[in-house]
Amino acid sequence: MSDAAQGQPEISASRKPKWPVAFFAIGVLALTFGIVWLQSSKYEPLTVGKPAPDFSLPNLDDKTVKLSDYRGKVIFLNFWATWCKPCREEMPSMEVMHKSLEKDGLVVLAVSLDRVTTKKDIPPFIKSMNLTFPVLVDSWGQTDKRYKLMGVPETYIIDQDGILREKVIGPRDWTRVGSLRVVMDLLKKTGPVAPADAT
Repeated sequence: MSDAAQGQPEISASRKPKWPVAFFAIGVLALTFGIVWLQSSKYEPLTVGKPAPDFSLPNLDDKTVKLSDYRGKVIFLNFWATWCKPCREEMPSMEVMHKSLEKDGLVVLAVSLDRVTTKKDIPPFIKSMNLTFPVLVDSWGQTDKRYKLMGVPETYIIDQDGILREKVIGPRDWTRVGSLRVVMDLLKKTGPVAPADAT
């Protein structure tokens, strides 16, 4: 090799263009932000005034029931489990409400979140408490994700147009007038209703 060739400067690694690295870093940041945003929206709670997510679940006779089958009626949607003590305390008042208001158009749907291991406990539980309202089974957590459930019991009051009008975390005595205010107001209405938090 000649001295001239040896004397030519080589392009060092430090002088190579840095824009590919910058674009890669920006891409990674954008992807991370997108994942975080999607995760946060997944756990964003269902709010009053929004449509109640539809679902299809089997009842105790393995007949598929859809929430939207009851469009036009006021729906009392309750999430519970056989191992939940507050659920057991709440259920008798739900049964009284069901028997009292079914003729007025109220539909009570109790969705059990018992998984496969405790699913067998549902029929004895229902029988022991003499419950007559419809019970649906969600052993695979379909409604957990759609309703962003925090635990059990949780209750969602849905109007005739499929809009969530009230969300109740924890048990209530559903024989008390104060607990039934939204339900009774909705049952009095026959046409479209505005969200409960509308001004």
